[in-house]
Amino acid sequence: MTEEGWEDLVDRFADGDVSRGHMFGCQGLRTGRRFFAIRWDGHLVLKLPPARLTALVEAGDGTPFEPMEGRPMNGWVVLGGSADPAPLVEQAREFVAAQPA
Repeated sequence: MTEEGWEDLVDRFADGDVSRGHMFGCQGLRTGRRFFAIRWDGHLVLKLPPARLTALVEAGDGTPFEPMEGRPMNGWVVLGGSADPAPLVEQAREFVAAQPA
């Protein structure tokens, strides 16, 4: 994901409930204090429901997020570059916002 693409997503989603922050030294979007999207090494990484994450990986549109090789981070997926990310970012936001505190 380019810097421009990331800034477009931030502009689209940042509002009263969504703010910008840093996670793992990367820029991210969070709802409250919980992150749902980060820009990691030029890629968009999202926290999604298990079924959606599995579907993306099986379709070849994403890979499990491993901030340290061999140690996947539960619930997070690195998106491939082919799809419009906005609907998935919205799904990630809704998913994280619905989680109990």
